[in-house]
Amino acid sequence: MISVVIADDEKLIRAGLKKILIDSLDIPLNIFEAKNGEEALELCKSEQPELIITDIRMPKMDGIELMHNLSILENHPSIIVLSGFDDFSYAKDAIQNGASSYILKPVDKKELLNSVRAAISSFEKEEKRKNEDYLKSFISGSDIANDVIPDVLNFQKGFYCVSFYGAKCFEIVEPMLLSFQFYCVERMKNSCCFVIPNEALSFIQNDITISTFIVGVSSLENNLGLLKQMIYKSKVAMLNAFFDKITKEISVQKNNDVFYYSEIKHVEDFSNIEKKYEKYIARIDIYDVDLLQTKIKELFDFSNVESESIIEILDYIYRKITIDLFSRYKTYIESDMYLLIKQVMIINIYHANNLQEWIGYIFDFSIYLSNIIKKSKTEYPYIVQAIEYVKKHYTQNINMAIVANYVSINYTWFSEKFKEQVGVNFNDYLKKLRIEEAKRLLEIGCYKVYEVSSKSGFSDVKYFMKSFRENTGMSPTEWKKKFSIN
Repeated sequence: MISVVIADDEKLIRAGLKKILIDSLDIPLNIFEAKNGEEALELCKSEQPELIITDIRMPKMDGIELMHNLSILENHPSIIVLSGFDDFSYAKDAIQNGASSYILKPVDKKELLNSVRAAISSFEKEEKRKNEDYLKSFISGSDIANDVIPDVLNFQKGFYCVSFYGAKCFEIVEPMLLSFQFYCVERMKNSCCFVIPNEALSFIQNDITISTFIVGVSSLENNLGLLKQMIYKSKVAMLNAFFDKITKEISVQKNNDVFYYSEIKHVEDFSNIEKKYEKYIARIDIYDVDLLQTKIKELFDFSNVESESIIEILDYIYRKITIDLFSRYKTYIESDMYLLIKQVMIINIYHANNLQEWIGYIFDFSIYLSNIIKKSKTEYPYIVQAIEYVKKHYTQNINMAIVANYVSINYTWFSEKFKEQVGVNFNDYLKKLRIEEAKRLLEIGCYKVYEVSSKSGFSDVKYFMKSFRENTGMSPTEWKKKFSIN
C-alpha cells in the first residue's frame, strides 16, 4: 500500500487528481487530502506517506515552506510540485527543497502519472536497498530482534536463500523475480545470492534460463536469525554440481542444474579432515613433490566418507584453502604473478570443468609455492626443522629457546635467521599459528572463549583476547558470531 497526500486549496483539483491516480495506477493507494500546507505537514508527520503532490500557492503555509519543513523530517516523502505560475523562481525553489518533479497547471495527465510512477519506483528501490543493507548487516554479525524486523521482511510462508553461479547471473535472475518480494544479499562478478519467498522457488525452477547456471537452494526457514546459515547451505548445495546425482561420485563433467541442501545428515566433527589438511601444509614447507601429491590425494579422498557428508567436507576444504592457506603464505603469493593467477583460479571453483581439474589447480599452486619456499631456505635447513616442530607443538607451552635448543642452534643466531628466512620474528609466527587455530575453534562454535584460549596455546585469556583483536580487528566473541556455522 502506497500512501499519498494531495495538498491543494481547491477541492475540485484535489478530487480530480485523486480520480486520475485511482483510475490509472494498478497499485493499492491510500490517499489523504489537505487544503493547506499546515494540514499537509501534519498528515505527513502522522501518516508518513511515500509521496506528496502539492500546490505552490496555498493559505496558511505555501508549498515552498511546506517542502522546507518536510525536508527536515527523518522520513520525508517524495514531492511533486504543481503550479499555475510559469515562473522559474518557483521551480528553482522547489528543486532546491527536494522536489522530484515540477508540473505546470493545468495538469497533463500523462506527465502526472509518469512523475508519480517514477517517484514510487524511486521509493521502492530505496526501501529495497535499506532492507538489503539491514539483512547484510545482520549477516556480518549484528544482532537481530524480532520486534525491530521491518514488516516487509516477515515472510509468511517461509523463505529460501538461493545462490547462483554463471555469467551475468544477477542481471538475468533479478528481472525474473520482480513480481516477488526478494532481496539480494550477496553479489559478485559471476555469482549472487537472493532471499526469496517460498512461492518464488517453483517459478525459478521452471524458468528455462536457469539451466545455464549452477543454482544452490537452502532449506526452507521462517527465522531470519538463521540467515547466515542459510546462505552457507545454499553455497554447499552448489557443490553438488561436481558429483553424480545418484552415486555421489565425482562427475567427469560439472553440471549446470538446481541443487538442494540435504538435511539428512551433517558433519559435526572435521578433526580428521583438519589433520589431513595440516599434513598437506607440512609438505608445502618441505619440498617433496611425490609426498605433496600424496597428501593432496589423501585430503580429497572421499572413498570412506558417507555420501551425505561429502559436500560439506568439500566445502570445509575449500574454505580452509581459500582462507587459511592463502593467509599463511600471503607474502609469497603477493610477490609472484603465477601464484596470484592460481589463487584466483582456486577461488573461482566453478570455473573448473570438473573437481579433478580444480584439485589440479591446488596441486600446481602447492608445488610451485613449495619450490619457492625451498629456494629461500636451502641455506638454513634448521629453519625448516624448526617450522615443522612449531607446527606440531604450537598449542603446547613452547617458546623460541625451546625450539632453538631442539634444532641445536645458538638462540641469538636462530632469532636473526628465523626472521630473515620466514619474514616475521619467531614470536609473531608462533602467535599467528595460535590465532589461526583459535579462529578454527571459534568457527566450530561449541567452545567458550577461555577453552579456545587454552586449546590454541595461549596460557593467559586476557593476552589471548588482546592478541586476537590486534590480529583480526574483532573480539573472539565477535569472530564466533560472524563466522560460526553452528
